[in-house]
Amino acid sequence: MRARNVVCLCALLFSATAFAQPQVYQFTELQHFLPAGEFENYSRGKPTGETSSMMGFSTSWAQVIYHLATDTSESSISVKITDMVSIPSYMNVSGDIDKETRTGYERTVLYDGIRVLETFDGASRDAKLQLPVSNRFLVEITGTGMDSTRPLYNLLDKTNIEGLNKLAQSAKSP
Repeated sequence: MRARNVVCLCALLFSATAFAQPQVYQFTELQHFLPAGEFENYSRGKPTGETSSMMGFSTSWAQVIYHLATDTSESSISVKITDMVSIPSYMNVSGDIDKETRTGYERTVLYDGIRVLETFDGASRDAKLQLPVSNRFLVEITGTGMDSTRPLYNLLDKTNIEGLNKLAQSAKSP
């Protein structure tokens, strides 16, 4: 009988914690903050996304992929925005990384006042930028067939980071 009470108490605590979790934004709302229109020689695909919930944790993401129109080597750049409100500890990464490999690097840089994790591999021609926004959203810009990270930063400039900041702030106020 005592074990059953403990199980019931644990289930009650878990469900109360699940209900106390802030709600994620629907992926359709996040799509408004993705870059709009064409970009350099890249054609813009149709935005996609998903909102899901499991065991009291919810996630939501929106993504758009740009393909290089004049290239047959499958060069592309993906912009993905994830609402990480259910996992805020992931967003509190405050460390710096400065790492070099034989073919590339991984480092933390400051870009327009935002900490960005920049990764580039010259052998595979893969590049990636990851940046937290207002301890709620994670923006990831990933490129394949890249000669540098410059195109990713150019697309980051077209991403509505300021709007994501405002959205996060409005969610905090009652």
